[in-house]
This record gives sequence, C-alpha cells and structure tokens, in this order.
Amino acid sequence: MTKKKSGTEETAPWELTDLPVAPAGANPADADLQKIIRKNYREPILDDDTVCAEIDGRIHRVCDVGSRGLGLIVPSLGGFLAGAPHSVTLHIGDNTIALRGKVTHISPSETSGECHCGIEFIDLSQKDEHTLQHFLATHHARLFGETSRPAGPGRN
Repeated sequence: MTKKKSGTEETAPWELTDLPVAPAGANPADADLQKIIRKNYREPILDDDTVCAEIDGRIHRVCDVGSRGLGLIVPSLGGFLAGAPHSVTLHIGDNTIALRGKVTHISPSETSGECHCGIEFIDLSQKDEHTLQHFLATHHARLFGETSRPAGPGRN
C-alpha cells in the first residue's frame, strides 16, 4: 500500500518500519539474514477476536491480517488455487469490508489437517483501507501494549 491523501488527512500503510539493517562492514553471513526479514507484517488473530472472512458463501477463520493481505484457515487444498482471484467479505467486529483478493499460497498444516491460505488484497478502496488500518492499529495496541495483558508465568 502506498500513502494516499484524502483531504487533509494522510493514511500511512500499516507495516513495521525501522527494521534493523546490517551495519556497514558486516560480514556476508550477517547481511544474508537481512534477506529473510519480512517486508509485510500481519497481526495474529486470536480465538476471541471477532474477525472472519466470507468467500463463496462459506465463512473461514482468519488467523492473521495485515494491510496487504490475510491468512485463512481452510478445510482442504482443493478450494483455493494459487493465483486465483476471489471476492472476500471481511468481517471485523461491527465493520464489513468487501474486497478482492488473490490467493498467494496454500499449504497443509502438519498437525490439524486443515490448510493455511494466504490472500493478497487487490485494489482496496480508501474507505476500506482506513477501516482496516484503524482495526490494525487498535488490535496491535491491544495485543502488544504494555497494559494489554496481565503478566502471566514467565512474563514481566
């Protein structure tokens, strides 16, 4: 997503910024690590989050969502083909976002028998982008804010 102007308000993409970079003079092994740093970040969706996606009349559990796409849990490999476009209705709490997406990958889970399906958003409207970014910022603060969760065993 690129920055877009809407009146006097500018919406910045939701992504991790200021990622660490290899210092000047770093050896190749250190520099190779930089190649695997993700450019896009998706927020994990917890079981108690009210987020789901509807595709072709079927509701799918969303396992993560970001400004450029989402990850779904689907029952089998057969329903989604890499590269295939889909109409997706994303339900986020009280908000509904109708969008287009393209399957970027699908892979079976080694433990559950279900599959993980990655979908990249295509042509998100400015209104839907703003709704999504607001959710992501709020959700991130709830998940990772210092006061978002009580300390548990092994947490300070």
